[in-house]
Amino acid sequence: MLLRFACSCASAAPVADDPWVAIAKQGKLNDGTKERILNSVQRQPRTVSQLAQELGLSAPSVHRHVAELLASELIREVSVDAGAQRSAVERYYCPSFLVVRAADRGALEAILKDLANEVAEAFRGRLPGLAEALRVTGLLDEAKEAETLPHYLYAAAVRLARENLEKEQVLPA
Repeated sequence: MLLRFACSCASAAPVADDPWVAIAKQGKLNDGTKERILNSVQRQPRTVSQLAQELGLSAPSVHRHVAELLASELIREVSVDAGAQRSAVERYYCPSFLVVRAADRGALEAILKDLANEVAEAFRGRLPGLAEALRVTGLLDEAKEAETLPHYLYAAAVRLARENLEKEQVLPA
């Protein structure tokens, strides 16, 4: 199962079809073990010992990967029922982000594609005005890679739209 972020804002790459590409480039999932851990904890919270047993790895090795995933904020510690714990000091982990399963994504796909087409059309319609604004700013002269400017403009517009929706309490702040 492939995990996907809700948006590409987690990506450090200028353009990334899949945010996992940028995470891999940053070395956060460089050997595949961390991705296996993420896939495991997204199904249900697990401890280091449970992960080590499931993945066939040593507990110290899994502990190191879990520490790095925590530092990268890709996973977080969660509480579980006291009856499920073998000891009071056991720590359980889950992803720090929403994981949308393929079946759920499929149910949303049609309306999201329509919304995406509307957003893309609105952006295309504003390109002449954005181009004029860019000429006034001088950013075209400063940009080493002019093709990254539309990505910046689009990301800035999306960020401002999100802020508007948060102010209107359509999205949680």
